[in-house]
Amino acid sequence: MFYFFSKTLLHGRCTVTASPTQKLCLLQKLPFSLLSPKPISTNANQHSTVVSYLINSCELSPKSALSVSKKVHFETPEKPYLVLSFLKNHGFSQTQISKIIEKAPRLLLCKPEKTLLPKFEFFHSLGISSSDLATLIYISPRLLTLGLKSKIVPIFNLLEELLKSKDKATAAVKRMPIIFYYNIEGTVAALRVHGVPDANIALFIRKWPRLSMSSPDQFNQTVEVVKEMGVNPMRSQFIIAIVALKANRKALWEKKVNLYKSWGWSQEQIIAAFVKFPWCMIASEGKISALMDFFVNKMGWEASAVAKRPFLFSGSLEKRYLPRASVIQFMLSKGLLEQKVSTVAGMFVCPEKDFIRKCLTSLKDEPQLLKLYTDKLDLCKVTKLRSV
Repeated sequence: MFYFFSKTLLHGRCTVTASPTQKLCLLQKLPFSLLSPKPISTNANQHSTVVSYLINSCELSPKSALSVSKKVHFETPEKPYLVLSFLKNHGFSQTQISKIIEKAPRLLLCKPEKTLLPKFEFFHSLGISSSDLATLIYISPRLLTLGLKSKIVPIFNLLEELLKSKDKATAAVKRMPIIFYYNIEGTVAALRVHGVPDANIALFIRKWPRLSMSSPDQFNQTVEVVKEMGVNPMRSQFIIAIVALKANRKALWEKKVNLYKSWGWSQEQIIAAFVKFPWCMIASEGKISALMDFFVNKMGWEASAVAKRPFLFSGSLEKRYLPRASVIQFMLSKGLLEQKVSTVAGMFVCPEKDFIRKCLTSLKDEPQLLKLYTDKLDLCKVTKLRSV
């Protein structure tokens, strides 16, 4: 019955006589949106204005402008104009400004003198020039969205404390501005609790700041696992072991473990190798396979001999091991080198100048050795150039 009444009332074809009271009751039951006059929406006009401003004033492409317009709204261009003027007055190119607005569009709504100027003054106080600051912000636009007192200053102070130098902390910021994005305060606290020296913590923060993204609980869990494996927190290998665990997801970690097992390593040997030299688990699957094939099948070593020397996974097969292999095998064939894995392994990983001194300059009667080695190095360089 209600459907019939509402339908006829809405279409002006009511054939049922109803008293004023009944009509009022019926109307009160109808959805409010059907009775209220719809206001003329200005959202479409505002959106069009924003898109036009982003294209004409910020020089964004139509596609980028449309995407950015979904993240920022303004009725008048007053605030955006002040922001753009501020950036231009501080030496930013139009290309840099366009990229910054594209990556951090809400900056258009800030008050430059209140939000941006204090941050610029802080970075200038560190000795960062206007051009360097423009480049730094161009690379990491989100830096301007962070709180100065709540995030930027505390993190810089922590860096200065770790690196024991304001200049070194500034250099770290210029090299890695994204360091301000992560929870390095929690990371530093967790590592200090476990007795990791500040020098090693600084190494971790400088090289792998992204690994601080995990929650404090997850990071602490990783640190505990590394400690339980027997890695000494006082050694730099402790940091590398954390990197290895954080960089390898569970599935990838298991793949690498199974790969080593396919070459005859036991679970105990894998753990021992990891504790001794965690880089062996950071190496890619391709590198692991290539190096194991080289040492086992080409050099004739037992897989267990490689397991005892995981530092071998630090070198490049193409750039170091293959060029040296010909020289080492020649020396072995002539009885010029002791046929022990420990001796030969040392020859593979020693610095270049030591290798030349031990193998080449001392063998004046074997000039072919020098040519053999340099030919291999040259071939390696040519191959590398051709692959680029």
